[in-house]
Amino acid sequence: MSSLEQRAEAARPVGTWDEAPAALSATGVVKSFGATRALRGATLALYPAEVHALVGENGAGKSTLVKILVGALQPDAGTLVLGEAPLHLGSVRDAVAAGIVPVYQHLTLMPHLSVTENLLAFELAAGSPLRGRPRRCTPADARAMLAQVGLDVDPRAPVGRLSLAERQLVEIARGLGRDCKVLVLDEPTAALHRGEVDRLFAAIRRIRDRGTAVLFISHKLGEIEEIADRVSVLRDGQSVLEGSPRAAVSSRTLIELMIGHGVEAGRIPAPPADAETLRVEGLTAPGVFADLAFSVRRGEILGLAGLVGSGALEAAAALAGAFPVRQGSLRLDGQPLPTGDPVAAHRAGVALLPGEREAAGVFPGLSALTNASASTLGELASFGWLRGRRERERILPWLHRLSVNPMAPGLPIERFSGGNQQKVLAIRSLAMAGMKLLAALDPTRGVDVGARAVIHEALAHAAAGGAAVVVYSSDLEELVALSHRVLAMREGRIVARFSTPVATSSVLAALTGAAP
Repeated sequence: MSSLEQRAEAARPVGTWDEAPAALSATGVVKSFGATRALRGATLALYPAEVHALVGENGAGKSTLVKILVGALQPDAGTLVLGEAPLHLGSVRDAVAAGIVPVYQHLTLMPHLSVTENLLAFELAAGSPLRGRPRRCTPADARAMLAQVGLDVDPRAPVGRLSLAERQLVEIARGLGRDCKVLVLDEPTAALHRGEVDRLFAAIRRIRDRGTAVLFISHKLGEIEEIADRVSVLRDGQSVLEGSPRAAVSSRTLIELMIGHGVEAGRIPAPPADAETLRVEGLTAPGVFADLAFSVRRGEILGLAGLVGSGALEAAAALAGAFPVRQGSLRLDGQPLPTGDPVAAHRAGVALLPGEREAAGVFPGLSALTNASASTLGELASFGWLRGRRERERILPWLHRLSVNPMAPGLPIERFSGGNQQKVLAIRSLAMAGMKLLAALDPTRGVDVGARAVIHEALAHAAAGGAAVVVYSSDLEELVALSHRVLAMREGRIVARFSTPVATSSVLAALTGAAP
């Protein structure tokens, strides 16, 4: 038995937990899509009054298993049991009627309708002339439903006026109004900031304490550690950890179980003491950031930290010509670098790795190979014709190195998971000959821990190859761990400079203006 298997075995639940009936269990679930086997005998048991986290890399089978639990897909084999009765679901409506309520990352509320009308959506959808009018919901009824999740808003207000976190809570309140036995939360914090996450977690604990079983799907291990009572891990469609008490398994072990091997420890080597690559002086975009001045050395990873509206993201984009500036200068290897011109920046050796891959990254309809080679087309072409052999020789080794899955270079990019699309975008930068500066904007946003580790390695590889790397990340812990130095920005200005290692709390205090 390998050391990883021994740790998984040690983390398995013991004691009386198995003796109580599960609110919902799935055993030996198998599901295939053509030749692709998404689930290979997955098992999951959700118990009342517990938050159960389900984690795994993109492509591990989480989404498929969740869709089976909520009736959106039917399994090829395996059994579902609700309480102590066999469960057969033909649709999501069947699941909701049985008390299994899904809340998705992309909300299903109708923004032009009021809070009360959205709370009644399940009844309105189920209504028919034969069944009569759906039940009424008075303002007092609506407030009572909202109180279950700690939300105090006007029930008559259009949902479109609420914040994203408030809409998330309305959707959960709607589900709880259906005698909810099992609440399924699929990446509920993906678009929330920390304050909104705290509010959502308070509601989840309130729901758990009233006896509801909660399934929580997230790729953010810090949130798993904070909210989960138990955790299960899927890898390659199989359950490799089933319902372990969260306190019995470390985040490191979870990562190793998800990716199937150990993870390397150790910091990125320090950059050379001299050899300045980038110098920024007086960079200003009115209303966004002002008078920024800093430098980045060859082989250095510099982190730009800032809350939403701080200007940190825009400043990182400006280095690659992707955000316009009014005044100030950039010098790359001592030569002036045009501002606000991404084409000129690329020609000078500046690469951009965006986090918004759908809006500013991938080219839908084109293959993964073509997407990865987009920054090198000029180098790979002869007399205006792209040489396919050159393209494959340049790109295929990178696809293997970054473990792009599936290894199908000709497959359209939209057929890949978000994490694998982000790997392809990283390759687009890494494959660029003569790259001097890499600007990475939230490069691991919305990807699982396996893809995150690979992208971190890619950034470290770029630095080790002699490039200067500037990273903006909304994940402060990630930024601090990845960078040699961190510049903290608030209200468009650099307010503190840190050399790592540094406590995340110290950087956060600078970002918020609080006392450290």
